[in-house]
Amino acid sequence: MSSSFSRRNFIAGTAAIAGVAAAGRANAQVGPAHGKVVDTQVFARLEEIGEGVWGVVSTPLNPDGSFNPAAVATLCNGGIIAGEEKVVAIDGSFQPAGAAWLAEQALKLTGRPVTDVIVTHFHADHSGGLAGYQNGATGPEIIATETTNNLIFERYAGARQTPEGAQFARPVIRPVMPTRIITDETSIPTMDLGGRTIRLHPLKGHTPSDMAIVVDDANVIFAGDLVWQGLFHNYVDAIPSHLTTSVEHLLADTSRTIVTGHGAIANAGDLGNYLELLRLVEEKARASFEAGKTPAEGAKEFTVPASLGNWLLFNPRYYETAFEAWRRELAGETS
Repeated sequence: MSSSFSRRNFIAGTAAIAGVAAAGRANAQVGPAHGKVVDTQVFARLEEIGEGVWGVVSTPLNPDGSFNPAAVATLCNGGIIAGEEKVVAIDGSFQPAGAAWLAEQALKLTGRPVTDVIVTHFHADHSGGLAGYQNGATGPEIIATETTNNLIFERYAGARQTPEGAQFARPVIRPVMPTRIITDETSIPTMDLGGRTIRLHPLKGHTPSDMAIVVDDANVIFAGDLVWQGLFHNYVDAIPSHLTTSVEHLLADTSRTIVTGHGAIANAGDLGNYLELLRLVEEKARASFEAGKTPAEGAKEFTVPASLGNWLLFNPRYYETAFEAWRRELAGETS
């Protein structure tokens, strides 16, 4: 990571890695582990949440809640799913060090290397570290939707700049672009891992293309950034109506364990306030749009009621970002 990477620059960010900014405060909201903790690093912990299934919870903060620039290896959540023949890693982390750590854990826990990596969406905290899975010139198959593949290339083909002009380290992605592209984003393909089949569910809402991974025999869903816990959602690339629909689908079975994109792992039944918050944002954003107010004006009047719990607003512009996403959709600029 470039030495110019500071907390101020981290907060400023760019739209291309906006998911990273919200992740920075995730650890402040992470409570007790959902499953058995099998490894802990300064940047993340790994929890066993089912037979042959482990979830990553990123923890990039110091105990006092301040951001730790040395703890940005993963930034996003993710995990491992093991079958008798294949070992799948979920997401690529922000830095290669994060993916390399997860690959090491997979080998330690299963006795086999990662054979496949599924990228849930294009944001850099989920795709920037894919090189960490490589072993010289070889590496696992990297699976993504066609839209995700295209957006990784479009957003990260060149160096990105923050509004202040400080350059972020560019994710190392060109040598490890996805190798298996899901072109039909309306179907739900399956993967046979050997004695276990998982479903790859293309959705959208957080971005134009999001992937949820369903492990039916363990009753687990890796939701990517469609679902957050304890953090107000970052709408920077969102299609809000699709976000709500996708979340409704993912949380329909309240017995499921949900590996969120940021924040703690939780039961679907305990994430109702997240869905209610999305609906509240829609209600207020629609009313603001119909009243002819700007997103900034609407966001200034928005508050999260205490009844919905504590949802950390990492960046003070995130309410406005949400209202702007709804403005784009209501104005017919997104679909």
